[in-house]
Amino acid sequence: MTTVKLPWDMEVELLTWLPPRSLVRFRAVCKKWNSLLNDKSFLNQHSSRSRPQFIFLTKSKTYSIDVDLGGAGVGPTIKMCEVASDFPCQPMNWENINVASCDGLLFREFLRKGVAVWNPWLKHMGLIEFKEKDFYFGGVGYDSNRPEKGYQILGYFCRVDDTCKKGYDKFAVYECAAKTFKCIDSPFRKWSLWSAITEAAAPLSLKGNLFWIGYCNEIRESTIQSFSFSRGIFIKKFCMLPCEKVFYVNKLVLAIYKGDRLSLLNQRYATGKIEIWVTKDKIDDRAQVVWENLMNLSTTNLPRLKDEYYGVRYFIIDKTIIMCYENSQTGAACVYIVSGDMFKKIPIDYGNVLECYHRVYFPNLIRLPLEFRRSLEI
Repeated sequence: MTTVKLPWDMEVELLTWLPPRSLVRFRAVCKKWNSLLNDKSFLNQHSSRSRPQFIFLTKSKTYSIDVDLGGAGVGPTIKMCEVASDFPCQPMNWENINVASCDGLLFREFLRKGVAVWNPWLKHMGLIEFKEKDFYFGGVGYDSNRPEKGYQILGYFCRVDDTCKKGYDKFAVYECAAKTFKCIDSPFRKWSLWSAITEAAAPLSLKGNLFWIGYCNEIRESTIQSFSFSRGIFIKKFCMLPCEKVFYVNKLVLAIYKGDRLSLLNQRYATGKIEIWVTKDKIDDRAQVVWENLMNLSTTNLPRLKDEYYGVRYFIIDKTIIMCYENSQTGAACVYIVSGDMFKKIPIDYGNVLECYHRVYFPNLIRLPLEFRRSLEI
């Protein structure tokens, strides 16, 4: 039997489409493939093609949920896998737990101890330890103007004004490589003034900057707000929301779209109908943002999302919305897949969903930066 050897560029092209779990195993196939999986340009190309997943943290384990949309008469399915998380998970405190994702790396805060950073597919784990133990994690990003990513953490210190005896938060940026803090000016007196009204414990990290939905008192409207690590400033009005809204009535959820854009889910309180909006172009912290209406979903079979501040995550593939919804009252968790006339609800069974935390995660095989490569001792 004659063996046909594929051209090298075709091998590379095929490998970029494989899921991270498969690529990790393929390191042992040959030295050439192992070297390829350390090549930064290949990893960036693979990352751009990786489908988002849901990542779940429970009291004792961490899981990923991969969604297969099916085709050729086969319906959508989900695949649940346990992934590496070698840190000892503490009992969940939903007021304090904070998990963020930035370019394929996951960050989890351990109060008074630091922030664990890990890539679950490579089983790499590290710990960022703060000398100042009263520093609270807010979000993670980097200066996109630098040739090499230097990860930075936005957070705050709780302080009390000696004059009026009122509490306030002192905002700061922690440089992970230099292990130094830099205090910054903020338009917010308290972290809770903006973080409490977003739909996730941590803002979205997109291309190095942070984004969330907040209320702008100056114009009395809700806006997309941002923190730019390259400029070191908060932006209270990064752009306006695209839809008619009543901020404290409609359910608004912000997500990443196509890896470099934003999407917005708006469920109307009166009708339950859902609008999905996406930005037309790649996000740039200085360019004007243009929104487009991608799809509208009827109320049929879709849950009411109002008041579920931590139980709603979604992402979009083509014109299919994949939403993970966790009902805080009943404890039921499901993945909803909707595209045109196609609707599927898939229950998730992994124990008590009231004792978990989940986010959307964009998996890749990028190694931890040097400043994070240390053993985790918690």
